[in-house]
Amino acid sequence: MIIRNLIYILQSENYIAKRFIIYVYKHLKWWRLQNRQKIVWTKKAVLIYCLTIVLFFGLLLLGTRLWAWWAFWVLLFLTIILPWLVVVSLMIIWPIDYLLKQNIFRQAKKNIAQKKIIKIGITGSYGKTSTKEILTKILSEKYKVLKTPENINTDIGVAKFIIDKLKDQEVLIVEMGAYKIGEIKSICQIVSPDYSILVGINETHLERFGSMGNIIKAKFELAMVTSKISFLNFDDQRIVENYQRFAIKQAVGIKYQELISEVTVKKDFQGLEFKLWGTEMNCRLLAEHNLSLIALSAELAREIGMTAEEIGRAVAKIDYIPHRLQPIHNTVADVWVIDDSYNANLAGVISGVEVLKRAKGRKLVLTPGPLVELGEESKEIHKKIGQIYAKSVDFILLIKSRETSYVAEALKECNFINYKIYKDTDEAHQDLKNILEKGDTILFQNDWPDIYF
Repeated sequence: MIIRNLIYILQSENYIAKRFIIYVYKHLKWWRLQNRQKIVWTKKAVLIYCLTIVLFFGLLLLGTRLWAWWAFWVLLFLTIILPWLVVVSLMIIWPIDYLLKQNIFRQAKKNIAQKKIIKIGITGSYGKTSTKEILTKILSEKYKVLKTPENINTDIGVAKFIIDKLKDQEVLIVEMGAYKIGEIKSICQIVSPDYSILVGINETHLERFGSMGNIIKAKFELAMVTSKISFLNFDDQRIVENYQRFAIKQAVGIKYQELISEVTVKKDFQGLEFKLWGTEMNCRLLAEHNLSLIALSAELAREIGMTAEEIGRAVAKIDYIPHRLQPIHNTVADVWVIDDSYNANLAGVISGVEVLKRAKGRKLVLTPGPLVELGEESKEIHKKIGQIYAKSVDFILLIKSRETSYVAEALKECNFINYKIYKDTDEAHQDLKNILEKGDTILFQNDWPDIYF
């Protein structure tokens, strides 16, 4: 179980040895993680697990034979350095892992090269998955579309997906994620995108990137290698301020207000009505920020041959995107739940609260923070979140995490007293029956992986 937990942490840290070691030795109770998420037992994970066991018991046997009287201390020492044995196992398999990955990349490139297919890349600090789902729904009205699944946005994940799933489709949509400069470029070397969408840039994963400048460079890697047109979200100020710095073959900036008019918010969380290019449309999505994503997707769809009427029919079919401002009504208790548990950025927090403000009854928020990997910006941003909550929310349920104190500090400064802090997610959910009343609306905002608690 102990080694299993270490592999779980290593995988959660994307097999980055430095981050893994820092986490384990800063959190000495790491073996007591909640494990709400599970290890993905890839061949790599299994091999590291088995090698670590071999190293541990091999060294234990050698140590007890050499120093029989000190067997207990040998066992204690090996237990203390066990995380380092995991790192040694990772280093041992690295050459094999590298060669296998290169072979997979070559197969994926060959597979794509043999197909006549429109390739579209999507990236950004936020909104990638929502844009992918919106664009997929729109293009599926006319084309056979293949999209990468929600949890696949790395080079090796994308490559394996292409090898397994790319058949006779007409459009390939690839979501591209990154924790450092060069990772999006690596995915692009596999996909060779014809078109791309850059959704937005903010502080997400600032701790990993090191600076906002690095985030900006990483996100524009996609636009720079797009062979035809890159559609840029000009509702995002950082994109507007930086896009001219980069060599982009053809950049098209999209501001949704220039394309979309007469926006109406439907009652009881039923979605939005609007006009796009003068054509009446409606969708079930709640947040008005989705109009930027619809505008980006619609312009790309029109570029590759779709009409406004086709796009309008498709937009009406767009369903709630799971865990991204997804409304759920408990008719028995007469309570609305707005599931925004996959939100992980300040713009999303603001958008979620704006949706919550439409509720007729009490407005509540359940959250562990809710943002991670913000580095030195974390305190300031979480205090800002606390201020936003204090102005618009009636009751706040905070799950104890590294950042909870900053939110609570801001609430106190705003003289806001209607909040509770829970030791973990289970305790908070158990207490909901004592908190919620008929007619309430509660926003579930973000759900962190275990390593962030």
